Amino acid sequence: MSNESSSVVSKLLDDQNTWLAMKILMFGITPAISIFGFVGNILSIIVLVKHGMSKCSNILLVSLAFCDIIFLVSYNNIPKIIYEAVWNHEYVDYSKSTCDALFVLFTIFTLCDYTFGVTGMTLPMLITIERLVVIFFPLNFNRALTPTRTWMAIAGVAVYSLSLFVYSSFWQVLDYSVDPVRNISVGLIKRSAFFNDNPESVATIQNLMVYTSIIIPPIFTVTGCIVISIQIQIASIKRKKMTSSMRSTNRTTKTLLAVCAVYCVTSAVLSLPLYIPAEYASYALTDEAPSNVGKLFFQLANTVGCIQSSSDFIVYIGLNKQFRDTLRKVLAIQFFHPRASFYRL
Repeated sequence: MSNESSSVVSKLLDDQNTWLAMKILMFGITPAISIFGFVGNILSIIVLVKHGMSKCSNILLVSLAFCDIIFLVSYNNIPKIIYEAVWNHEYVDYSKSTCDALFVLFTIFTLCDYTFGVTGMTLPMLITIERLVVIFFPLNFNRALTPTRTWMAIAGVAVYSLSLFVYSSFWQVLDYSVDPVRNISVGLIKRSAFFNDNPESVATIQNLMVYTSIIIPPIFTVTGCIVISIQIQIASIKRKKMTSSMRSTNRTTKTLLAVCAVYCVTSAVLSLPLYIPAEYASYALTDEAPSNVGKLFFQLANTVGCIQSSSDFIVYIGLNKQFRDTLRKVLAIQFFHPRASFYRL
């Protein structure tokens, strides 16, 4: 970037404009998207459970919706908002016990945020694998794909993600002190001695996080979706010879492909910090002295992550008639026949 362009960017993204843009995203756009996603994912789980949990695809989609719900709630947690809403990213003018409590909650919510967020970003790869097996082994996929094996695969991904972020939770500590200039108490989240004393293990864990969430799953999913799409086109030529059950499988595949397509687009945006200079992008506001561009990109990336976790409901509504019909019945029972809904419970 030229010096002239850098000067223009610096003027546009001075502290005041950057803070205004972040407030709009943090307190307006992102929460609105998250509320929609929270409600949409709950409705998706209700409908998918009604369709039956004997199908591996439904198990994967319910698990994806559950991960998205936990991510959306954890991302919008109050301790994090308090910390990031302060311009210097501090807990200002709180007692030490209050700061300690906020830091513990911040750590727990961040752990849930990243664990379920990364698990949700990995599940489309499992969905792609499930569809590849169904498409290429239509007569034998019921033997290879069982509900038990599907739950085990999901649990394995969740445990793997949890182990990574439990380890990384030891990378930060709360530094509580009194600022003599402002004469106020300040709680600042800083890199821990454990982080500074173990650079090799930290680098290894960071690389595992990046490759197993940002790089490998999207690449695999894109490749798998291309292969599946080609196979669908080939199968459509022979449609006259297909049974009704195969046509039903084809419709399910198209819905799942749409879910994966949205995931691939949003994942491409989330992967941008890997390919652009560090001063223009950041994965965390706890990075050392991030620039205004980095701060704003961080918030934009989080907004994209919330869009990713909120979009599946729209895909189901738009592409799956069975989903729409079941949702219509669920809402009709809930709002027009509440007593019937109560007695069914």
